[in-house]
Amino acid sequence: MKKQIPIVMPQMGQSVAEGTIIKWLKKVGDEIKEDEALLEVETDKTTVEVESPVSGRLASCLKQAGEIAAAGETIGTIEAEVQGGAPAEPSGAKPHGAAAAEPLLVSSSVDVRFNNGGPLPEIDRDRYSPYVLRLAMFNNIPLHELESIRGTGRHGRVTRNDVLAYLSRRPIGSPTVKALAASEEPGDEDLRALGEVVPMSSLRRTIADHMVQSIRTSAHVTMIHALDLTHVVNLRKRIKDDFEKKFHARMTYTGVLLYVTSRVLRDFPRVNASIQGTNIVLRKDINIGCAVALADETLVVPVVKHADKKSFPEIAQDLVRLIELARTKSLKREDVEGGTFTISNFGSFGSLMGTPIISQPQVAILGMGSVHKAPVVVDGEVVVRDQLYLSFSFDHRIIDGELGGRFLRTIEDATEALTEESLNVEKL
Repeated sequence: MKKQIPIVMPQMGQSVAEGTIIKWLKKVGDEIKEDEALLEVETDKTTVEVESPVSGRLASCLKQAGEIAAAGETIGTIEAEVQGGAPAEPSGAKPHGAAAAEPLLVSSSVDVRFNNGGPLPEIDRDRYSPYVLRLAMFNNIPLHELESIRGTGRHGRVTRNDVLAYLSRRPIGSPTVKALAASEEPGDEDLRALGEVVPMSSLRRTIADHMVQSIRTSAHVTMIHALDLTHVVNLRKRIKDDFEKKFHARMTYTGVLLYVTSRVLRDFPRVNASIQGTNIVLRKDINIGCAVALADETLVVPVVKHADKKSFPEIAQDLVRLIELARTKSLKREDVEGGTFTISNFGSFGSLMGTPIISQPQVAILGMGSVHKAPVVVDGEVVVRDQLYLSFSFDHRIIDGELGGRFLRTIEDATEALTEESLNVEKL
């Protein structure tokens, strides 16, 4: 007999309460095997593939691409053949990749060593899921050995069970393992001899995975413009005290750039976009994330929602609230989700410029260096001006240099033309 088995949005980490469907890898009516990749899900931390809980036929997709589902919510059904009575109810779809709650299993027959940090080979990602690749890496299975494993998934895809079955019969101390161990970096005991070994926290591992994923996903290009901030510096000196008394928020350069950028993004929809497969999604809302470094050396990115519709004082107040929540670790899910563009102010630590990494699935990020005095030529004379370097990293898959240059130049012109009136503070 046949039975409808629910596909449940998995719990992908303790702090992740929901995920966004990126795309279904199967169509309704397609046959699916247990542990075969079924769909891709994005959280505010990473993107993972979700595996099928059972073998059968995809009967329905209750959530479509772009829709959000809470952990535990049914997002589809699989029609499965039941024989000899009803089987135990599956716990739901299985995530794999960095956010998977299920631990990576390491074979006791393998002397686990650290990856040597060399260049990654080209990998057929239709054949190997992120979880399978990580499982192979942690068990010291090189690519040529992984390719020898017969896949039982659809179209020969290698599943987790295929790798575990291979490990169960893999000879202890095989030449491949010995050669690999001899050529790699020191093990745990050797590392401790070099100095203190500090394991990465869960959040740091998530940040690391997200940054590496972004570099591998987007074709990063960075442009840098020198912004003359003398006028804004003088404006800030003139009104900052009255501004803080009236609005109970500091007038910061981050707030100024966020305000300007939110207006400029209206005319540059391709910068306020995301890539979904082969489609470009021009986001209707302008939600700007602001990277905040915490005392424990981690990073969070709270989001100012609908920034282009808010006045400068409202943006300044939002930043005060969000930064305080971030530093007291009181941010809620809605405070960090939905970002369409990001600003990172590494200038607060004295850096003049940097090349920020794009936060996926966004396609661009703006970096702010420190405000500093520098000699510049104005009308044929060398004068001292307040300058700030803007670093604009963008995804070259959809943004070209011409568009990137125009975007930066428009921000530059709009910032240098700011007045009390344009900042909604003319009555201070």
